[in-house]
Amino acid sequence: MLNSLLLMRRFPSLLVAALLLAWAAPSQGKPLRIASVQMELSNRIEDNLSRILRGIEEARVAGARVVVFPETALSGFDRETIQALNWEQLTNASLRIALAADANNLYVLYGTATESGKDRPFNSAVVIGPDGNEVFRYHKMVPEGWFEPGDRLALFKIDDVTCTMIICHDSRYPELVRLPAIAGARICFYPSYEINSLPSALQKMEGYRAQLIARAVENGIFLVQSNGIGGVPGSEKGGIVLGHSRMVHPSGRVLVEAPALEDTTLVEDIDPEEATRGNCLKSPRIALLSDWWNEGLARLPNLPPEPAPTSKSILSSTQVARLGLLRGVPRKWDLESNYKVFLEGVEKASEQGVDILITPECWLDGYAAPDPESTPERLREVAQDPNFSAYLKEVSALAKAKRMLICFGFTSLEGDKIYNSAGLWDREGRLIGIYHKTHLQTHDLQYAFGESLPVWPTEYGPVGIMICADRRWPETARALRLQGARLILNPTYGMCHEKNEMWMRTRGYENQCFIAFAHPEVGLVVDPKGDIAAKADTPGPDVLVCEVDLTRAKEDNHLRDRRPELYEALVRPACAPTPTPID
Repeated sequence: MLNSLLLMRRFPSLLVAALLLAWAAPSQGKPLRIASVQMELSNRIEDNLSRILRGIEEARVAGARVVVFPETALSGFDRETIQALNWEQLTNASLRIALAADANNLYVLYGTATESGKDRPFNSAVVIGPDGNEVFRYHKMVPEGWFEPGDRLALFKIDDVTCTMIICHDSRYPELVRLPAIAGARICFYPSYEINSLPSALQKMEGYRAQLIARAVENGIFLVQSNGIGGVPGSEKGGIVLGHSRMVHPSGRVLVEAPALEDTTLVEDIDPEEATRGNCLKSPRIALLSDWWNEGLARLPNLPPEPAPTSKSILSSTQVARLGLLRGVPRKWDLESNYKVFLEGVEKASEQGVDILITPECWLDGYAAPDPESTPERLREVAQDPNFSAYLKEVSALAKAKRMLICFGFTSLEGDKIYNSAGLWDREGRLIGIYHKTHLQTHDLQYAFGESLPVWPTEYGPVGIMICADRRWPETARALRLQGARLILNPTYGMCHEKNEMWMRTRGYENQCFIAFAHPEVGLVVDPKGDIAAKADTPGPDVLVCEVDLTRAKEDNHLRDRRPELYEALVRPACAPTPTPID
């Protein structure tokens, strides 16, 4: 961090670039500001309490909602200190922390010894809510010999975000994070106190870091660590704790990291929606292990408002969508004939469990606009008013009856304008939105230009639509992807030859998303790697069915490493645009 600041001071343009990058970075949900306090532990409860109370105040001033302290931050750690604990003093100190949480409207997560009812206490992490009440208490599963092993996994809520936690050595046991992540946890808090001799601490330093990154990336969740620093009170072997507290993004990127042996407070905004939990949700689908995972899920506490997910709810996760692409050449101007083929396609799609059905461009009127006999007046006769169209009302009823999302291509009449349109209906038959083709060319100029590139929320996350020639401009798909669309639907009628296939694969690869290309003669689905997930080009009518796992759509290098401050030319036309025919 210090090196970065020195570079920016020496090269001010870097600071400007950094600010532009931060401003341009997309945010998908409400951010949660977290503070992690890296501190030295004492064998005196009053000293530890003083630092914790000061850390709570620091977090409040920084605008944090959550503040995290190290393992045994209140009680102290070593064997002699724990065995000589004054439990009344520790209880009173815990009360002071609860009052501070209430006074500062913060969630406070801190480590301390707690009574177990047995000869040895627990090594615990306690979560206090902003009202001063205890939210959850977790006990270290694999503790030192002077502590009692824990008896339950962690699953609790911070505001509306499901969280879990582990303590120090627990990080070496992936299952302790995997199970709560499957059940919904998006953040894992990690209070620690990593004690080693100095040579051993230096040797293990990178391993500790890698371990946290692994827990984050393998589960697709955030990891928030608060570690201790300095010499260990009462340690006969000269143990030391280096610190290096850190917060890790679900992608494995370290967002912020504290220096060694320095009392400090890290503050970072995270977006819990970025914790997609992609890979971990696949674990229960491994047939050989599904019973084992479900038994583990049953051991989770019943503290969250909703029960832990069952095997059925995991397998029906909306991260996986079954696409259906209608294929067949519609008749120009023949609404009844085309709608009849659409009905047959809906039946085929329903029989195959399709979640989202996509028709080609302007399916209802057979894409009549390019017909040499087409005029704006004649095209207006087959255009559908979304408020009154009997055909569109039937599409809505079908979506509800068949419990599928339907993307339906038609010519729309809206006010005094006609548009090349695609509507999207949800499983309840509700119209999610209508997209108007934005890139018109010679044969399309009877239509009005679409004026926006919307992305709509669905049960599968944000979904975008582009129609036919829209795909030729990289900015179209990129604009949809930057708004969060992991799936782009592409009703089309134009070319479907080899060059088009290369275009589509490129659009999928450069945006790391799925694109469903629905053409009368070709159905094509490309994946985030630019590979063909499914293709059909045999004579129709028919429905190409393809299941896509949307967790494969990542926001990593192609999106993360963009340099938007350099792209000003993209929105400054070099010349006046002139519509040109499609090849």
